[in-house]
Amino acid sequence: MNPEDYIKWIQLIINAFALGAAGWIYRAYILNLKASISAKDEQVKIVEKNLNLWKDRVSELERKTPEFMENALNQRIKIREDEIERLSSDKDYHEDEHSRKSAELEILKSELEKAKEMQTSLSFVGEDFEEYLFERDGKMEVEKAGYVNVASGQLLITDPIFIDEDWQKEKFEDLRIYKDIETQHIYQYQKDFNNYENIITGFDKTVNQLVESKRFVPVKIERDLNYSFAGSCYATMNENGYGELQYSKGGDCAGVSLNTAFGDGIFPVYIEKYDGRNIRAYINLI
Repeated sequence: MNPEDYIKWIQLIINAFALGAAGWIYRAYILNLKASISAKDEQVKIVEKNLNLWKDRVSELERKTPEFMENALNQRIKIREDEIERLSSDKDYHEDEHSRKSAELEILKSELEKAKEMQTSLSFVGEDFEEYLFERDGKMEVEKAGYVNVASGQLLITDPIFIDEDWQKEKFEDLRIYKDIETQHIYQYQKDFNNYENIITGFDKTVNQLVESKRFVPVKIERDLNYSFAGSCYATMNENGYGELQYSKGGDCAGVSLNTAFGDGIFPVYIEKYDGRNIRAYINLI
């Protein structure tokens, strides 16, 4: 075999190695691309999952807005009005149903008015306000005003000028009464039991457990919501957790008392300003 043949064989071997190396590099490049595409797919899935989660959150928040509530109430009122109109054509046979639907309609209309008032409050910067109170280019901002210390699980919103003039010294009576729905017997706090973890004779559960199971139901007690510490307590102990206090000489609007979510604590107060004016206050009660 002459030298030229050796050279050809060597070139052939070198070319074969070069092709093998190129193939290995190409294969590694393809595998790297596949891994990158797979990683991108996972990122896209995560982004889509988060996007769906935020869409659900936004949808949930929208359902809590006064505008959504107003539309929902309008739809429910329309349904009730249609039902009442249908029942009116055969009123003799549907007197009770007609009365019940009419009562439901009045309740829905009342709730609609509340929703409208809330919506007006939240979107106060309308033409009427702009004309005599605010500038059209007024700046909206929120500032932390400070903290309020709560030691009785409740707050009172009032004008301080009336505290010296009309605040009443009234003894607070912690009157909590429950009725046993099976026996109709009445049980009173600090008379029949001193602690909600007590077990009353004849029962195998604590008072708390009896209340939670609906065996004991609270008896509603009408109390005067006077402008006093006692009146404030009576207001916050009712089923709503708040109430409007009355002046000693009669008349509402002395103040609004409300309880906190979990009792005592130090709670932040925020002020919303528009064009430098205090227009809304927020109290975080958690």
